[in-house]
Amino acid sequence: MKRFLLASLAVAILTSFATAQDDKPMIVVNGEPILRGNYVKRMEVLPGVGKQVGNQFITLQPGFITLQTLINEMLMLQLAKEKNVLPTEQQITDELNARIAENPDYSKAFTMLGFTQADLRYDLKVQLSEFNLVTMGINIADAQINRFYEDRKADFTLPKRYRLRVIAVNSDDLKKKVDAELASGKAFGAVAREHSVDVSTKFDDGKMGDIAEDSLGGEVKTLVTGLKAGQSTSWLKASTSELKLFVEAILPAEVIKLDDVLKRKIRRKLMVDRGAVRNDMGKMMAEMRAKARIEYQGSPFDEDIKQMMSGGN
Repeated sequence: MKRFLLASLAVAILTSFATAQDDKPMIVVNGEPILRGNYVKRMEVLPGVGKQVGNQFITLQPGFITLQTLINEMLMLQLAKEKNVLPTEQQITDELNARIAENPDYSKAFTMLGFTQADLRYDLKVQLSEFNLVTMGINIADAQINRFYEDRKADFTLPKRYRLRVIAVNSDDLKKKVDAELASGKAFGAVAREHSVDVSTKFDDGKMGDIAEDSLGGEVKTLVTGLKAGQSTSWLKASTSELKLFVEAILPAEVIKLDDVLKRKIRRKLMVDRGAVRNDMGKMMAEMRAKARIEYQGSPFDEDIKQMMSGGN
C-alpha cells in the first residue's frame, strides 16, 4: 500500500505545479526568477531519476513515471468501480479518522507539504480501492485476530528503549556554550534547538525518539545504559562533530495491548495476506490495461505508455 502513497504524493506535487501559472516564480536568484513553467518542463525530463524494479534500478524520465502512475491509479479506480468495491466518501472519512486516531499529525504532515484535504482524500481513495480489490470476499473473525495475537506475542513485544535527545556541535566554542547553558539548568531540548548543528533533530528540540537498547552500539551503548533518566552523556566524537546525548526516559520491555487500533492492523494484515492468494491484482490490472481505450495526445512519453499498455507494468 505504501508504494501508492508515495507515488500519489509525487503526482500531487507535479500536478499542483503544472496547474499553477507558468509565469509565477518558484524562486528568485540575484533578482532573476526561475519560473514554474520552466521548472515543470525541466522536472519532466530530469536525468538520473528512475525506480526500483525488483533488484534493479531502472532509469526513467520523471514525466513518464508520473503519467504511468496517474494511468495506473485511474485504472485502479475504474477497476474498483467495475467490481463494485469503489470506496464511498464515508469509507474514506472513516479511514482518515482512523489514521488520525493512530497518528494525530497524519493530516498535518500532508498539509505541511502543500497538499489539500482533497489531495489527501484522493490518495486514500486510491489506497482503499487497492485494499478493497485485494480483499474481495475475505472476512476475518475476531477469534482469528485473537489467535494470531496470542500465537505471535513475541512480535508484539517492545524491547527496552531509551528516549534520547541529542546536541551536535562543530566547534570548541559552541561546545563550551552548550555546557555552560546546561550547567545553568537550561532544558536540554531548548539548548538543542538553539545550538545543535544537527538539522535533522534540532527543530524538534534534539529528539531522536525511542531507541531500542539492542540498537545501541559500542561506546554509545556503554554510556547510555549507564545513565538514569534525566542524565546526559559526556561528549562523543563523530565524523564531523561532537555529540551529547540526553536520556529523557527509560522504557521497560512491554507487550503491546490488543486494543482496537492493533486489532484493526491485524485484521487488515490477515485480509491482505489471504486476499493476495485469492485475488490476483497483477492479472486484474493487466486485463484493465489490455482493454483500456487510450487516446494519445502527442506527449513525449506516448511510445513508452504504448509499451506499458501492451504488456508492461
